[in-house]
Amino acid sequence: MTQTNANEYFRLFFETAQAILSARNLQETLDSLVHRTVDALEIKAGGLRLIDEQSNNLKQVASFGLSETYLNKGPLNADLSIPEVLNGKPVYIKDTHNDPRIQYPEAMRAEGIAAVLSVPVIAGEKVIGVLRLYSAEPHDYSDEDIEFVSALAEMGGLAVANARNSQAEEDKLAALFAEIDVDLPTSTEISDQQLAAFAFLPVDPIKSLAYFRTLHEITQAILSTLDSKQVVQLIVDKVISIMQVKASALRLRNETTHELELIATSGLSEKFLAKGQPHTNQSISETLAGKPVLITDTANDPRLEYPAETVAEGIATILSMPIIARRRVVGVLRLYSAEKRQYCQEEITFLSALAEIAGVAIMNARIYEKTRNDLSFWTATLGYMQD
Repeated sequence: MTQTNANEYFRLFFETAQAILSARNLQETLDSLVHRTVDALEIKAGGLRLIDEQSNNLKQVASFGLSETYLNKGPLNADLSIPEVLNGKPVYIKDTHNDPRIQYPEAMRAEGIAAVLSVPVIAGEKVIGVLRLYSAEPHDYSDEDIEFVSALAEMGGLAVANARNSQAEEDKLAALFAEIDVDLPTSTEISDQQLAAFAFLPVDPIKSLAYFRTLHEITQAILSTLDSKQVVQLIVDKVISIMQVKASALRLRNETTHELELIATSGLSEKFLAKGQPHTNQSISETLAGKPVLITDTANDPRLEYPAETVAEGIATILSMPIIARRRVVGVLRLYSAEKRQYCQEEITFLSALAEIAGVAIMNARIYEKTRNDLSFWTATLGYMQD
């Protein structure tokens, strides 16, 4: 993989994961996923189809670069149109004009499509659709290309599954209110503003590929569970293993007490944690302005609220990263090292991406949990009213 491709895949995966986690609706997510994938691979077009379990057809839900004539060519049967992909493996067809797995070869010829890469869209362990990439001439896909496309397709599948689960919870809540003839309270709107962007500087291709894979693993886990405790603990644990640091902690700001409340940690002693909650205006406060801050002299830096306790814990260096959601710093991700160390721009880029993804994931998990709590509350209340 070239450095250009490696950096592009790292950047694009972050942006797509960010869009999936923060999109107002599922259609925006799927449209963006297809468009970004086509642009990244510099091919003719792409389309995402989901399996209709009643008809067994592949229903078009998002596309980019395909004509209306081609999109309206007729239904695609999941058992006839490149069926092997439904076994969970990518399938590449170099000659669409003569391959029996192509259901509409003449339509493809008229559209100017010579080759197709078909990748499964998976949610959990189930194939729920396909992401298809169309090129005007045979395209040489590397193993990394296919890994990248497969990761994006998986993100799409998990986004669909999450949207369906969230809708199911909202439908249950709406049904409960309908029983007592009361309008459903207006839910909290998810902001459609994009998160604060940061500059993606060139990263070594090998590191960039590793960062892409790590972001994929973390985003996959985030989308697989809406339990916020699991989400943040996973992030903290991953940071320690990837960056080879002594400890890590994720804290969210409390707007009432102005404390940075501990949400998840690993590698810190109970004695250190018992020292007290850091305060937003005393503990490396520049981070809350949205900037990474590196402390290399924990014994004498005035930005530390508890320097003596920090030194006693064996912490020589602290990197404090802002966690941003909805254009606001909602917390901090801190990395603690036992020795003095610096962080290169590549590492800051990766950690910034991870922290931004963490911010949206935490907010989404909390919104989902609020919906679940509302459902539990009103279920209990309705039961009481009917007794």
